[in-house]
Amino acid sequence: MLPPVMKLRSALRVLALGFVLGFPVVVQAADYRAKVSFKKGAPVTFRDFVLTYLGERRVSSEKFARGFLIHDFQVTSPAGKQTVSWSSGTGDIGPTAFRVGRAGFQLELSRSDRLGRLQPDELVISEMP
Repeated sequence: MLPPVMKLRSALRVLALGFVLGFPVVVQAADYRAKVSFKKGAPVTFRDFVLTYLGERRVSSEKFARGFLIHDFQVTSPAGKQTVSWSSGTGDIGPTAFRVGRAGFQLELSRSDRLGRLQPDELVISEMP
């Protein structure tokens, strides 16, 4: 079984080759409840939406001298576009909830309740019941 990075590279090669040769190409959607690699500006396709990492920003706070580091993502779907922001806040690392149409989802960075520690370039998207 190929590691996720190799799967992504293989999929991108097939996609590029398909465009060059004029063949229709179907891109496999990333799995929910699985670790998914991401990088700034690179769209990640899920079954219900496309997620694009926009970058990080620091927000100052009077109560916390170091402020907060916030990660922004753009969610694009037939229902429209929205920005979803995640932060560890004061250290309680938990998911950020968002909706696409009528469906609810959770975005996890740094640590997944189900999968444990995440690398800085990994995220987990889960469907909410």
